Amino acid sequence: MDERQERLGRNEVLFRQLNDRLREVGTSFSLVAERGSFVCECADASCTEPIEMTLADYEELRAHPARFAVLRGHEAPDVESVVERREGWNVVEKHPGGPAELAAEHDPRS
Repeated sequence: MDERQERLGRNEVLFRQLNDRLREVGTSFSLVAERGSFVCECADASCTEPIEMTLADYEELRAHPARFAVLRGHEAPDVESVVERREGWNVVEKHPGGPAELAAEHDPRS
């Protein structure tokens, strides 16, 4: 894995960890809200744009360690492919090797 791929993977892992915390807060208030605001999990370390989704959508996304939620236009085609299009955002999956392995290594659910 080259330096750029490692940096991209680490940024995405960081945003996933942040979103896990946001999910925990959202779950605590599940009687009030079924939707939550999450952070775009793109490779851009300066991106903090929100993605609105249901808590069920987030759980479905997190069932796959190499998948991330990114806003449209935030994809990095050299390291990931769009596997699903949602309302206002996409699910991307890391290509095998490199960032996909890094995501799996740092996924507490794996």
